[in-house]
Amino acid sequence: MMRKLLLLTLIFLNFSVLPADAAEKKVVIDRLTQSEAEDLDIEIPDDVPPGFHSITIEVYDDNGTVSQKEIEFCKDEKGVVQWDNKCPNLNLDEEPAPVDPEPVRAIELGLQPYDPLSDPETTKGLHLAAFAALAALTSIKRNSKQSDDEQDQESLQSVSSGALKLLKNEPGKGDLSSTWDNRFTDETDFAFVSVSHRFNRFSPLLTRTIQDGNTVRAMIGSWAALLMPIGLILGIAAVVNTGGQSLPPVWSIVAMIMAVAIFDAFAGFVAGFVFFLAALVTGNITNRPELLTTIGVMVLFFAPALLASAFRPFRRLVRNQDDKWERITDYALGTLLTFWVIAKMVAAMNGLARLELPITEYGTELAFWAAGLLLIRVALEDIAVEHYPMRLRALHVEVRKPSQSQKVRSLVFKIFVFFIMAAPFVGSTLNLVLGTLIFAIPQITSLSLEDNLPKKKLYLPKGVFKTVVMVFVMALASNMIEGAFSSPEAFLKWSFVVMALPGFILHYLDAITDTPETDWKTTEKGRKIYRIGGVVVFILMVLVVKGVDIASWLVG
Repeated sequence: MMRKLLLLTLIFLNFSVLPADAAEKKVVIDRLTQSEAEDLDIEIPDDVPPGFHSITIEVYDDNGTVSQKEIEFCKDEKGVVQWDNKCPNLNLDEEPAPVDPEPVRAIELGLQPYDPLSDPETTKGLHLAAFAALAALTSIKRNSKQSDDEQDQESLQSVSSGALKLLKNEPGKGDLSSTWDNRFTDETDFAFVSVSHRFNRFSPLLTRTIQDGNTVRAMIGSWAALLMPIGLILGIAAVVNTGGQSLPPVWSIVAMIMAVAIFDAFAGFVAGFVFFLAALVTGNITNRPELLTTIGVMVLFFAPALLASAFRPFRRLVRNQDDKWERITDYALGTLLTFWVIAKMVAAMNGLARLELPITEYGTELAFWAAGLLLIRVALEDIAVEHYPMRLRALHVEVRKPSQSQKVRSLVFKIFVFFIMAAPFVGSTLNLVLGTLIFAIPQITSLSLEDNLPKKKLYLPKGVFKTVVMVFVMALASNMIEGAFSSPEAFLKWSFVVMALPGFILHYLDAITDTPETDWKTTEKGRKIYRIGGVVVFILMVLVVKGVDIASWLVG
């Protein structure tokens, strides 16, 4: 104890004091010796990689005022910490990853720092899943542009939504029943339709989000409006649970908000907006990790249903065997893809926050929960399409096709969000810029430059089959380049760039593909191939979701 007191006295003697009339004192500590570091019980975790680093020393005076000083040190190739910051033999082949400040309140709660580049398996899986999902959503948006009954949808950091179509014109049994004819139904219907029209002027995505709850509103009328205050209350509960900090609440609160959002995405949006606003107002969004974590939590709250509808349509009129097969596919693949996306979104939280968050331990539970609720949601859609078509029509607001300037603004925002969300998982500015450019160029050219490209008859993978192909190609390319790098960190940085290339290539192949006059799936032979292939694709997708490296599994 006496040695520590003497050492602290020695440190205070190194303080540089301002003139006598100054209002405060500042600590000026240039570096520590090895013995001083040991006496102060300063320990550097073993997982800190070799390189040049820094820590912050805090000293409290008699008045409780804290003074801080950043101390630089280095860790040599043998893992020895050099407090004089001299490591002449240290050879860093790659530029150091940017260090984001960690949320102070989070550290006080005992959360451990997390570096995505030190967890290569998880980060590689996130790279792969993100680019595969983006490619699938891009394909869906291109198909919707070619269709007359679906509108282009705005997207927000990979949150895309599928169109909710009107399929029947005759009243159904539900329309003629009293299940929806409750007090205040006319008023709530008018309110939601009015808000949809108002948002339709500037944001197709928000309009689609409001329209998401029309199925429940069509079936139970004004009772469905209770989802709004429930979402508000759950959003407040999330704020209270985290103390307004930019951290995910406990998984049970997340599960309840997701349950509300599966049936009405706008209610989930209300919860997410309350959470984001509280973190902003209370001053808990002060750096990039806190901002990205808050955005990630908000998207997790309201996006599951929108993402699921982008992969497979929620509404389908079943009139023949082909329709039945497609509807079975909607249930199977929609559920599977929802499970996959939610699991990956939860797994990404550590990287966004740069902290080891408790919620990531419940990613599988939340994914199962969302997938199970989605089954119920799609079943309700079948009931509504068949029995409540007039109620759906009364509540429906056609999402206005965005103008060219609106598309440009949306695209700029999407590229910006892609850049900042990918940054924690890449580390290198050069690789981040290259990957973002490969992602952005096809999005930019798709605005108008691709319309007059010469068309060829090509047979390219579509839908979920395209996702499986993308996963296979990206995993194969990643495995091929992995041996060329001396460290996992360097591999992950260039893997991000390599994984962006298959989507880039497929985009332009898709752009020059001529739409066939007849659908091959409607022929007798094509129907059999399509169904057998669909089963195979589903099995492969199950393997992907389970984390099987299908490239090594099939090739090896």
